[in-house]
Amino acid sequence: MSLPYSPAILKGNILFISGQLGVNENNELISDDVLAQFKQALINLEKILKEYNFDKNDIVKTTIYITDEDYFDIVNQEFKNYFNEYKPTRTTIIVKALPKKAKVEIEAIAVK
Repeated sequence: MSLPYSPAILKGNILFISGQLGVNENNELISDDVLAQFKQALINLEKILKEYNFDKNDIVKTTIYITDEDYFDIVNQEFKNYFNEYKPTRTTIIVKALPKKAKVEIEAIAVK
């Protein structure tokens, strides 16, 4: 199935990346576990960054959507692990639901 949106758009030196879920190459959730989903979503995000010759340290803004406030600390810790000392800006929003019944989604803006 073709997506009705672009996974990413490069405008000048700014890369806008659509929300990434914890799905595999078959577009299926890899797990019901929020941490596993978030780790996979970050892998998917990084694949898109690499396609455009960006890396995670080019990310300046992220938005994370979670379906339960209890996931905040789990996602927050993995966010710290992923970015290490680098700290892009971030907004975290608690939502009622996400596509595919996912528990977490992340979108990003990167600048070269």
